[in-house]
Amino acid sequence: MTQTWTWWAAKPATFTLNDWVLVDIETTGGKPGRDEIIEIAVQRFHEGEWVQSWQQLIRPQRTIPPWITRLTGITNAMVADAPRFDEIADELAALLADKVFVAHNARFDYGFIKHQFKQLGLNWRATTLCTVKLSKQLFPQYPRHGLDHLVARYDLPQVDRHRAMGDVELMVAFLAKLSDEVAPEQLWSMLAQLLVQPSLPAHLDPHALDECEDVPGVYRFYGECGRLLYVGKSVQLRTRILSHFNPDQRTAKNLKMLSEIHHLDWTECEGDLTAQLLESNKIKELSPKYNVKLRKQTRLWRWVKSLDKQGYAQLKLVASDALTVEDLRDSYGLFRSQKQAEEAMRNKVKEANLCQRLTGLERKSHGACFAYQLKQCRGPCVQEELPNQYNLRQDIALLSWQQQAWPWSGPVLVRETAESERGLVIYQWQVVAEVDDESELAACLASRPAKGQALDLDSYRILCKFLLKPPKGMIIQPLKWLAAREVCDE
Repeated sequence: MTQTWTWWAAKPATFTLNDWVLVDIETTGGKPGRDEIIEIAVQRFHEGEWVQSWQQLIRPQRTIPPWITRLTGITNAMVADAPRFDEIADELAALLADKVFVAHNARFDYGFIKHQFKQLGLNWRATTLCTVKLSKQLFPQYPRHGLDHLVARYDLPQVDRHRAMGDVELMVAFLAKLSDEVAPEQLWSMLAQLLVQPSLPAHLDPHALDECEDVPGVYRFYGECGRLLYVGKSVQLRTRILSHFNPDQRTAKNLKMLSEIHHLDWTECEGDLTAQLLESNKIKELSPKYNVKLRKQTRLWRWVKSLDKQGYAQLKLVASDALTVEDLRDSYGLFRSQKQAEEAMRNKVKEANLCQRLTGLERKSHGACFAYQLKQCRGPCVQEELPNQYNLRQDIALLSWQQQAWPWSGPVLVRETAESERGLVIYQWQVVAEVDDESELAACLASRPAKGQALDLDSYRILCKFLLKPPKGMIIQPLKWLAAREVCDE
């Protein structure tokens, strides 16, 4: 196994992060806080040369699941006499201190180790380098960058896969192989980008982000007197917040905002859906100075379909100050202004040769539309095109505008992952409640929401996106409203 990275000789004089630790862990599962580390391996490098190897099996408080044993080969018997994490924490912390933390999918390894340190009262943090991100940036032509794919692509040595030291040895070999694949100048340029440490705004406490992790959530920036400047969301909170402070992100508007930031805070969420809903609500509720989207919308326009006496589908532009789910039936599009709605319809009419009168763009109640005289309309306005033919063409043209009917007979409970402790009860594109346990769920299902409640456009669109095409891991459980007697019986 190569123990030196030859490309290190081309290191720029300004690069000072000379001590690296390549780290891999094996765990009882994928969630810090619930699962635990069962093996750690570390190889330390100084200026591109190997210095030290260290590995340790760790005895968890919970048993190792069978599927983890099948994947890693680590059994409960193997860790029965191993030390607990707290017994090796000081040694590990000393080994990792003041070094670049390198891992394949660094978010996973770093997050687990940081969490277990935190449980012991140790506030450990490190500059990280993810070799998955490095591979993606250097070789964007390849769709996959897992260790198995790197082994096949670069003929890396065969090792004990899914054991901690074996995976570390593959990272060492991959970094050594880069000398043959990319010019040193290109590699160092990419490393500089990935390892850049953003400088915090001048008025912000240097320790403001010490407790912030790369988890889903919503963050807020505040000015000197507590005025809310900006609200944002991310599935990687810490990384997203720091991205605001990167030199390459500093537009004139961003620089002005950075000069005003005196304080920040954040709210952790179960996942991206919860974060997007919270961000949307907070922006409309609090009107942050530098957010330009999601302003509170009081009036919305939509095209409503009906049939005329001849059976032709005709559209009428309708404005609503409080849109409800019932209003979505036979409706097309949701627009923030009359001008926006009419301009969008003109484009549809032009694309599909629809009738300007039947689509509501011409105000007259009968006779040929102007487009018919220009031979740009097939004549439904003068009964030259049959109703069923025209109606089908119009439906197809406006399909992307059609509003989504609620696809379930009752409410649903949405958990963003199998490990989520909280869930959202959602009904008719509205969040009814956020629940933690069965008793809260039962109480929620005991009171069915009244009809005619105003619909929030942004929340509706967010929920449509997530519920109609759920991301991997999301669990949607259909529910039924409870009768009062059922609640009392509990």
